[in-house]
Amino acid sequence: MSQAIAKRCILALAVITLTLFIAASAYAQPGLTIGLAEGTDPNGEPTYIATVGNTSGVNMPTVTVTYTTPHAELPISPAPSGGCLFSYDSFHLFAVCTLTNLGSGQSQSVTIAIHPTDTGAQDVTAVAHATGFTDVSAFTTSSISEVGLTEMQVTMSSTNPGKVGEPLVYSVNVLNIQDDTAQNVFAILALPKGTTFVSATKGCTHGALVVCKIGVLNPSESKTVTITVLPTVSGWTQATAGVRLSTPDRDFTNNSSANAIWINP
Repeated sequence: MSQAIAKRCILALAVITLTLFIAASAYAQPGLTIGLAEGTDPNGEPTYIATVGNTSGVNMPTVTVTYTTPHAELPISPAPSGGCLFSYDSFHLFAVCTLTNLGSGQSQSVTIAIHPTDTGAQDVTAVAHATGFTDVSAFTTSSISEVGLTEMQVTMSSTNPGKVGEPLVYSVNVLNIQDDTAQNVFAILALPKGTTFVSATKGCTHGALVVCKIGVLNPSESKTVTITVLPTVSGWTQATAGVRLSTPDRDFTNNSSANAIWINP
């Protein structure tokens, strides 16, 4: 009796499994198409344009497009098409982009821009997903023979020691130590506590931060800005300098500099 019950249970389980498989297969219907094209943005960075089509007879409220690119690449933010979130794992850089209200018979495109940081094959895959429909993917590859990188190095020097009521001058130097031109570069100094702003190099604005426009920095080029403050209290005072730019910088560890100065009464 127990063997017969066991056989019936096994048979019932097999029937349920087969039914679920058939239902799942019927649920995931064709209806998505995707194409993937390469391009460049106004700064010359590689772009990847995924065009998703809806060939079903119904509207799709939400479609996600997931890009998979090499891990060493840098995302350009914000993404040109907006609505994209970048993330990493140990092997890849991902971008997940959301399309809304993809109507029947319509298509929409989404674009990401990334900055290559090493040579070799640039393999990029885009997968489109909509609930209830079969995922579709597209692939493109290109060869990168030369990589341009910007990397800022910030150093700072100052009068040492200082004295209450006497000018204290900070010199902030920004150097591009890589092989690509840096765009929209600004040197920044956080005003030390216990000081008041006196003056700065032309092109600087001041508040709690002194922000100095440098502009374009070519490879191996450096520029120095000076900021003068007036110490109002004695003791240790600390200043921090940094840099801001619109082009990718792979290593941020050398993008700031700090020093502590003793202020005599």
